[in-house]
Amino acid sequence: MSRLENRFNVYKSNFSGMIKANLDERLRMNRLTGVGVGLVGFGAVLALFSYFVLVNVPLTTLGIAFAILGLVVLILPEYLVPHEVVKGMISGSVTNIEAVLEEFGAVREATYLPPREGKVYAYVPLSGNPSYPELDQIVNAPKRIISNVDGHPGLFIYPPGSDVVALSGVSRDGNIGEGERIDGNEKRSLDDFLPEVENGISYCLVDFTELVSKVQVNFEKNKIFLGMKNVKVEVEAPRFSRILGSIPTSLAACVVAGVCKMPVKIVQERQEGKWLRAVLEVGGEDG
Repeated sequence: MSRLENRFNVYKSNFSGMIKANLDERLRMNRLTGVGVGLVGFGAVLALFSYFVLVNVPLTTLGIAFAILGLVVLILPEYLVPHEVVKGMISGSVTNIEAVLEEFGAVREATYLPPREGKVYAYVPLSGNPSYPELDQIVNAPKRIISNVDGHPGLFIYPPGSDVVALSGVSRDGNIGEGERIDGNEKRSLDDFLPEVENGISYCLVDFTELVSKVQVNFEKNKIFLGMKNVKVEVEAPRFSRILGSIPTSLAACVVAGVCKMPVKIVQERQEGKWLRAVLEVGGEDG
């Protein structure tokens, strides 16, 4: 039995070395990679142990089946939607929204709202009134292209990040239900979502869309401080940038609204060399 165990350990060591050499390149931030590697490893160990130690054909077959399933998972494309397709979709959406904002003469900053019907959307006020509707009134207002929120006319639009968040899968399941009233921090707190927000922003901006090369995320009370390095997409849309933020910041705001199910506003944005800095306010101002 000891000779069989030694032989098994040699096979296991060699097989593990082969797996590591061939899969190192694939061990990026693919959510399926861990599952695939786990299945391959488990299947290989089970098959080798069952064949050389237990001499059990059914268990050996089962181990091989696990390994094959793991390999199938590993050869799946890391991103079902190509990066260039996503970037093209974003650029086209920005151009269309820019035309709408120009047509209605919008000048005031947008508020990103929790998902309805699976997509994050944004409210853009059209009135010159210096006051702003209450957040719960905006969230619960009827969703039309042009709507009146407590005497404040405004546009309800789907920013490009809305589709990205839906495609990437980072948003939590479920929407804000009809009749469920949200007024900032009454039912939710940013502290409840910190890991999900940070991982979601990084995944969407760096891995899923490749809009930037690196992301830094910091939190303070109900504010998120973003650093985004080497922005890789540029679209000539000054009104969009003034109202909805730059494309990466707009996408980050969509991620936060989708994950936290709370309204989000971009309160500051500036360029510092290769870094784009932005501050997002989640759920309303500090009381």
